[in-house]
This record gives sequence, C-alpha cells and structure tokens, in this order.
Amino acid sequence: MGGYREQRRGRGQEVNQDRDLRYNIPPKDARDRINRRATERAVHENLRRIEYDAAHGPPSLRQFSSHLRQVVWPRNFKLEKLKKYDGKENHENWITLYEIAVRSAAGDEHVMANYFPIVLDQAGHQWLLGLSEDSFDSWEELRQAFIDNFIATWELPGNKYDLERIRDRKNELARLHPTVLGYAP
Repeated sequence: MGGYREQRRGRGQEVNQDRDLRYNIPPKDARDRINRRATERAVHENLRRIEYDAAHGPPSLRQFSSHLRQVVWPRNFKLEKLKKYDGKENHENWITLYEIAVRSAAGDEHVMANYFPIVLDQAGHQWLLGLSEDSFDSWEELRQAFIDNFIATWELPGNKYDLERIRDRKNELARLHPTVLGYAP
C-alpha cells in the first residue's frame, strides 16, 4: 500500500516535476531572497525609527542628547526588585545599587541613562522633566546632576546631639535611658 500522498493523488499517478513549480525553484535562491528582504526591512525600519525619535522623541528623553538616546537594549532586559527612588533614602547608595542592577542585566551606560526615568518616583520625574533639552550627554553627567539635586532631600538618621535637644511638654529635656535611644552608656 502506498503512503498518504499516493492515496491523495490516486494510485498510479506520478508527480509531473516539469509542471510542479516547487521542483523548478532552486532552494537556496528563495531563502537568500527572503533573508535579504528581511534584512533590508530591518535596516529601513531602524533608520525610520532613528529619524522619528530625533524629530518626535519622548518628552522624558529630550533631556538626553541624541548620542545618549541611541541605546541598544540587551535581549530580555529586566530589572527586578529595585525600589523606585522616592527621595527618602541615601541617594548615593541607591544609585550605586541601580548601577549594579543594570550591569548585572547586561546593560551599559546608555541603558542606565535611558532606563533611569522608569525607576524614579514622582519627585524624580518632575526634576528630570523640568530640565532643558540636551542637558546630559553621558551617564556620568546625569548621575552627578541627580546626586547634586537630591543631596538635601534624604533624611539623615539622627545622632546623639539631636536626641539631646528633644524637649517634653514642660520644656524640660527628655530623660530617656541611652539604651532606649540606641546608644550604650
């Protein structure tokens, strides 16, 4: 008994390879043409995207120079469990952790700069959007401007002298045992 193809064509019928076009196309020529057209479309799309971004880039990225906006995202780039910067924690420690996280996800300085607005809270967005166009040409410039701007916003932990100035309702110095305040006698 014949296979499925023979049963469909009928018994005794043979494929006429002269009439069937599948047998007349060289397999390499078609694959090369398909690959070449796909590459041409990708190049054209990339150029079109660059031209569009130069003319109509997203507003949050206009603060970056055109050089800094040219980013090649790593495949499957994703930062997990990174807390957004809200101005309450130490900004230098936070930005160092951000740099480590981006580097561990195979990102470079362009990725750091372009992903930076995503990890800022509302105050950070307002600061970044309030800057003029082409304010930053590198990640280092953005990093330093961020540190300089937010240096006064984070809450420093109190020290022994701050605690000694606490007064109770009768305007008397509060008398707490040093171990309650976190200091050993």
